[in-house]
Amino acid sequence: MDNNKEIGKEEESPHLSIIQKIKDGTLSPKALTPDLRKRCVRVLRDDGYTTSQIAQIFDITDRQIRRDVEQINRENALSPNIEFAKESVGGMVSKALTHHDYLVRLSNGKDISPAEKIQARVAAWQVIKGLVEKLQSLGYLPLKPQEMISDIYYHQDNAIKSLEELKGELSAIEKVAQESGSLDDDTKGQIKLIQQKLEQAQIAQEIKDLADKNNNKQEDSKTEEQNG
Repeated sequence: MDNNKEIGKEEESPHLSIIQKIKDGTLSPKALTPDLRKRCVRVLRDDGYTTSQIAQIFDITDRQIRRDVEQINRENALSPNIEFAKESVGGMVSKALTHHDYLVRLSNGKDISPAEKIQARVAAWQVIKGLVEKLQSLGYLPLKPQEMISDIYYHQDNAIKSLEELKGELSAIEKVAQESGSLDDDTKGQIKLIQQKLEQAQIAQEIKDLADKNNNKQEDSKTEEQNG
């Protein structure tokens, strides 16, 4: 291969392959077009390389790499855009639910231990919890934990599980772990943590039910006064 041939104009070589050839000495970095070098710089930056390290790879000055980085940043600059915000939030929600569903499927594996099952379930819950908190901070959900927690349901294999069903399932897991001799201190701690979360959710549900009941009474009383 002719190391003096400028590439990047007529051919589109994979960036990682180009970088590896430069490191191996089979390709001269001087053969790269400025645009292709910039794209390779982007790849190296994403891999954690410093400005000095990238400059050494391409045999140019740190100043030139900084100029490449500045241009990359300008190209990546974003302006406030409502549609972009909606798309970004939608993508975040989709990825979070995908991770959640994967963890649930993982917890249902036949070869998984009771402790690993609980860890997967806790991780799945943490994904949903983090998603709700992020959506609250972005204004997509109300900042009222008592309203958010009270309606907790667990989605698994297209079925909705209530708090009582989750408590029963947790008890069954604890029983299996105890009978199999795998109920160690770590597993006990995880079970206790889940029980506390379920209890908090149950309390929130009871508070909401009571508040709804009182609100209904007040509305009925106002209606009677108006009709009186």
